[in-house]
Amino acid sequence: MTTPGAPLGEAQLRLLRSFAAVAAAGGLSPAAVELQLDLSTVSKQLRELEALLGVTLARRGRGGFQLTEDGQRLQALTRRLFGAMRAFGDDLAAFSGAAAAPVLRLGLVDALITEGRVPALLARCAQLVPGLQWQLAARRPLEIERELLAGTLDAGIVATRAAPAGLEQHRLYEEANSLWVAPGHPWHARAGDEAAALRLEDAALVTDPYVDALPPALLPVPPMAGSARADSLEGVALLVLTGRHAGFLPDHYVAGTAALQGLRRVQPARYAHRQGIVLICRRGKASPALRRLIRALAAPGAGA
Repeated sequence: MTTPGAPLGEAQLRLLRSFAAVAAAGGLSPAAVELQLDLSTVSKQLRELEALLGVTLARRGRGGFQLTEDGQRLQALTRRLFGAMRAFGDDLAAFSGAAAAPVLRLGLVDALITEGRVPALLARCAQLVPGLQWQLAARRPLEIERELLAGTLDAGIVATRAAPAGLEQHRLYEEANSLWVAPGHPWHARAGDEAAALRLEDAALVTDPYVDALPPALLPVPPMAGSARADSLEGVALLVLTGRHAGFLPDHYVAGTAALQGLRRVQPARYAHRQGIVLICRRGKASPALRRLIRALAAPGAGA
């Protein structure tokens, strides 16, 4: 790519930034959206980088997108490179006395707007960090984790799950979740009957990115008949509204959404559960804005 010890040029950095986005997003299409580039441009940049390095960085095919061993090595190197560049920029601003506006890049899962504690937390952080500039990104949980590790996000708000190595979690609150059905579903009329034999594997359940955070006792075995998948809670809600599927949704989301008022909770004593919501970030050095946000979580009543 360059001779040993030679500085990287802007052209090489552009290719590396594109690769880092592709690796963090887990594919070319989501990376193109993130980079605001055409898919063909992102694909071309990846091919150019592979040609410069003389290796194959990723495999694309029917099995999906997957980094090769060389791609995984380069991903680790780009994390180090861009992390060091950001740290240098912060240190340089402090050294020169430049009053750069603090920025906090926060990844969010969906269905948070009807939960009042998240806006309150963001407002508190804005009070603690004058001039704070928010960069909010709606992402699926795994995408938030990947972007945190890649350094393209500072923190994320997600449902509690086992955090990957290198990430740490800070508790925000717990929310009530229930199994919901709409008029037209075979269970709608019997939803509140705790004695009815309503088996989850017969519900045509919609699964979503949070299904692995469900309590083990709620996961149906064998697999659900006629089940469907959605990549967001709004997608779950849309399929539930068809009257053909059941789905787990936060109670506050159903209560705060006019279109969902006809839904009924299915056997709350059996299927309702509480889901932890956490702030997740990288271990180690955090920006001043992120440190203040974490301190805000420790304030009395922050996780009430």
